Amino acid sequence: MKTRLSKRSVVLAAGALALLCVLFILGRPMPAAEHDSYRTRLRQLRVQSAELEQDLLRSHVGMPRVHGSPREALAALRTRAEELRAFPSFLTEPERRTLGAVLDNYLRALADEEALMVRLQTQEAGEAEATLRLLLDSPASPEAERLITTYLQLYEGALARAERFRITLFAVSLLLVAFVLVVLVRLSRTGAALDTLNAELEARVEERTAALSAANTELRESEARKAALLESSLDGIISLDETGRILEFSPAAESIFRLSRAQALGRDFLSLALAATVMPEQRATVARSLRADAAPGRATRLELQGLRADGNSFPAELTFLRVRSDGPARFTTYVRDITERREVERLKNEFVSTVSHELRTPLTSIRGSLGLLEGGVLGELPPQAQDMVRIARTNTERLIRLINDILDLEKMESGKLELKLQSVETAEVIEATFSGVQGMADSAKVRLNAEAGGAGPVRADRDRLIQVLTNLVSNAIKFSPPDCQVEVRAARDARGQVRFSVVDQGPGIPLDQRDRLFGKFQQLDSSDTRTKGGTGLGLAISQAIVEQHGGRIEVHSEPGQGATFTFSLTALRVGSGPSSVVTDESRYTILAVTTDSELSGLLRGLLTHEGYRVLRSPSLEEAEKLIEVGAPDMLVLDAQNMDGGLEFVRKLREEPRTRELPVLLLSGHSPQEEGVVQPLLVDWMEKPFDETRFLLALRHAIRRPGQARVLIVDDDVSTRRVLRTQLERLGVACYEAEDGEGAVALARTTPPDLIVLDVGLPRLDGFEVVDILRQGKGRGTPLIVFTGRELSSMDQNQLTLGITRHLTKARTSEDELLASVKELLKGLLARRNAGEEPRKEAS
Repeated sequence: MKTRLSKRSVVLAAGALALLCVLFILGRPMPAAEHDSYRTRLRQLRVQSAELEQDLLRSHVGMPRVHGSPREALAALRTRAEELRAFPSFLTEPERRTLGAVLDNYLRALADEEALMVRLQTQEAGEAEATLRLLLDSPASPEAERLITTYLQLYEGALARAERFRITLFAVSLLLVAFVLVVLVRLSRTGAALDTLNAELEARVEERTAALSAANTELRESEARKAALLESSLDGIISLDETGRILEFSPAAESIFRLSRAQALGRDFLSLALAATVMPEQRATVARSLRADAAPGRATRLELQGLRADGNSFPAELTFLRVRSDGPARFTTYVRDITERREVERLKNEFVSTVSHELRTPLTSIRGSLGLLEGGVLGELPPQAQDMVRIARTNTERLIRLINDILDLEKMESGKLELKLQSVETAEVIEATFSGVQGMADSAKVRLNAEAGGAGPVRADRDRLIQVLTNLVSNAIKFSPPDCQVEVRAARDARGQVRFSVVDQGPGIPLDQRDRLFGKFQQLDSSDTRTKGGTGLGLAISQAIVEQHGGRIEVHSEPGQGATFTFSLTALRVGSGPSSVVTDESRYTILAVTTDSELSGLLRGLLTHEGYRVLRSPSLEEAEKLIEVGAPDMLVLDAQNMDGGLEFVRKLREEPRTRELPVLLLSGHSPQEEGVVQPLLVDWMEKPFDETRFLLALRHAIRRPGQARVLIVDDDVSTRRVLRTQLERLGVACYEAEDGEGAVALARTTPPDLIVLDVGLPRLDGFEVVDILRQGKGRGTPLIVFTGRELSSMDQNQLTLGITRHLTKARTSEDELLASVKELLKGLLARRNAGEEPRKEAS
């Protein structure tokens, strides 16, 4: 049977044989030549020692010496003895020391013998006898004999030791031979198994080879399919390494960037694909997406300007994705040229803008006209006509709401809904919501209740938050039975958020229908749902608004037990929210004279918020210098903390230049108590003063006399007529302009107390009108931008004069518009209604 030896077995057997060889070499008998040579020299040493002693004896009896001079013989013996210190190699170290000690005794005996010989030669016959006797009694030859005997004994011990070592080596050799035999036996036994395994392995290799061949075929087909996908993909697919350099460049990418694959490979993607106009924050986002620690499988998508090889830029949508793989990070980038999409969006936006202006404006006029007719502006209508007008107005408002909802939904889906985040007081928002739906609640005989104590302010868009609450509360009212209650709760939780809850006592919402609540145009088709009206967009819009605030509306309901809609917004610390500060300088300058730093800061905040230019002075001397440089429009004097303040006022009244300068005196006492003549002052108030009254007094003091004046600027005749009718019922003097140039001319010749401005105007549009008025004394005029366009935050910043409100025609009810007019005209309407004329403006 054929035996296959492994490499390890061959090495092991070879090692055993080599060890046997070593053992054979070590087990050989000791070399006899070295022993024979050393033993011969020892015998020669003994023989020469005996011959020396014979020559001495022959010389003593008078016979001639046979072996030469004794001295020469002694020297030769010493030399031979020293040579014998080169001991045989088979002696151990202790044995060598023993033999060396015997050799030392022999050398001492030689030395003694030599000394006696010297003494013998110098002595006389009588004395020489005794010395000779000593010489013969202690010869060196016995020591030589002892040296031979000691060596032979040591040699016999070495022979015994070598024999024992050979026996040990023989035993070890037997064990090694046995081990090799065992290995060979085992190898022979496993040979057949190895042959079987080898045959199985060859069969498996053949199977794996066939499978690998099939896999390679499938891989080639897969690669062909992938190549076909890459070839047919309209999106460019680019593979990047961990440094952002291009590893693969698809044909679509070549077409998009107008660059061949060979030219793109190895180049930096950021410098190749991004235009110079890309914002730094967008570049930072791309860089973060291509970092080695980016999470695999998480895509980052953004739109920016791409750069073609010919230098032209194009709008691109980039999607970055880290590939899940071992080794260095790899990224796949999908590039889509969205030029056509942007063009479609532009056309859609133009269409939406056209719809917003061309449809909202006439609808607003229709609603206003019907509202005036219903309110009896042309006299009392017959009951049937009154009902028809009411039906027309109600359906007009319903159509306006539908248009607003559709436009809002379009804006949210396109990601263009802009939030004006600010500090919003929770209780005030709930109160404003109730004001808008109170009529609906009264008609449905449903009570409204609010619990918002201690909730504090939240960071939100006030108008959008009111829109969400209005949708939720109006739905709760619609589905609540009569004589029930709808409750709105707001409470601050432990996470630093304010949780809003709208609770009704309606029929509840089945679990299987809750997923449909926030869908578009979705209404729960229960027994009475369709009778409630609505477009089915309110909850979808509300959910989108809350999600943009970072929250989500949740529903908790049990059938027959009502429903609770909840969402949470970020809470703010009291006093931490941003305030609306007018940054544009006012047309009027107020000089505040006080030594009270706290009062000075309060006045600056109040006056700047109202749109005035504020000058502050801590002393009357500095105030006088400021007045000399340029007279302010009004002086606010803190007489309580300023000595000589009244005398300063009298001095101003004596000067022709400042005789009619309006003065508002802040004092702890009545000016009559100080003996001040009333004409010296415009107004006075005690400290601490009421801020509202202070601002009203300030405004009346610096305006021209007469009733409140409002400039209405709109290119639509019907809209102007409706607005004029509504405002004149408040006692306001209105004058109109149908284009931007006429608006600027009227604002300059007759400065208004309020401007109601549309944006889409012929000649000069609303933006240009505002820019022109900012350059003159109209820069602080209160403004209501009343337009059918949807304004972005940038548009709103540009359309700002003094205190400004931005209202959308179709979204703003008549009551909301009139409320804004009353708010911006402050006390001008109240004074006229009370029969008081505003004070004369002296500046």
